[in-house]
Amino acid sequence: MNKNIDERQQAVRDEVKAFAEKEICPISRELDEMPEPRKFPFELYKKLGDVGFIGYVMPKDLGGLGKSNLESITLIEELCYHDAAVGLLAAVAELSTHPIIYFANDDQKKKYVPGCATGKRIPSFILTEPNAGSDAASLTTVAVETDDGYVINGEKTFIMHGDVCDLGVLFCKIEGKPKLSAFIVETDQPGWQTRTLKNKLGMRAATTGAIVLKDVKVPKENLLGEVGKGFRYAMGTLDSARVGVAAQGVGIAQRALDESVAYARKRVQFGAPIAKLQAIQWMIADMATRLEAARGLTYKAAMMQDSGEKFSIEAAMAKLYASETANFCVDRAMQIHSGYGYIGEFSVIEKLYRDQRVLEIYEGTSEVQRLVIAGNIIGR
Repeated sequence: MNKNIDERQQAVRDEVKAFAEKEICPISRELDEMPEPRKFPFELYKKLGDVGFIGYVMPKDLGGLGKSNLESITLIEELCYHDAAVGLLAAVAELSTHPIIYFANDDQKKKYVPGCATGKRIPSFILTEPNAGSDAASLTTVAVETDDGYVINGEKTFIMHGDVCDLGVLFCKIEGKPKLSAFIVETDQPGWQTRTLKNKLGMRAATTGAIVLKDVKVPKENLLGEVGKGFRYAMGTLDSARVGVAAQGVGIAQRALDESVAYARKRVQFGAPIAKLQAIQWMIADMATRLEAARGLTYKAAMMQDSGEKFSIEAAMAKLYASETANFCVDRAMQIHSGYGYIGEFSVIEKLYRDQRVLEIYEGTSEVQRLVIAGNIIGR
């Protein structure tokens, strides 16, 4: 089945496949089964940076490869096909750098983006708090303005790479100002405290952290954009990130389908391959159909982003449908594989099952996506 709608996509797939077979597949299980406390895969991250996968969509004049959004989500899709957690490593870098590329001034871009694009710096998108997730406007982290900058106090959690980042785009309120603002924060300073969250269900190679800020100082020149525009910057970034999450879902769902077809052809019961059974055929038909619909939504959103159109609704639709499609396809794959899917010793299905579940949670839950879609349509 032809999965490309652009001639450049196959080159992306071939490039990722060659890299994955050499650098990802041999260590995929090892990364997933690493004992607690988990360590961030710095060596693999550097390799991703060296081949350009971290800065794939970032501008060439800032150290990236300047690829289109369609090519970029194809990259994420293919990485996640081989190992979703490794695909997430690249996706988080893009998410975290997006606000700087689109909303920072030229000096900030030149100072921070090149290191992120090449994998030499690990950026993080620092929004969520223990009591403020989907309701981002309720953040309580506060920056107090001083003569030479700002002093920030607060707590963040569920931050991808927050335990290891040396650069963060942090969202908080400035004292006396009701709306969110954003800051570029260098983390190698007093008062920046982190820990790695333990016992993650899936996506284990891409570590998640909690952050406590105690009188963390930020110079005035590290204010990102304008005071009070942080919420708009965050939502604009999440629109782009949601297309990336959709691509993660497509990659995982495709792997679940491929594994199921291969298993159904070779697994013999009642004297014939189970692929001959109508029950199995119907499951595979449903998987394939939903997958193609998810892929179409995802590619449409990326192409709209490339053309400069507004794509908030399409991003939400793609993220919603592709994440739930990944859930459906992996669940059906588990049913087809039965015990051989449930026990990780025998197949990749058990890992896919754990990895896909977060897609319906981060970058806006499925419920939030439905609110975004309905709100935009009803409001027209």
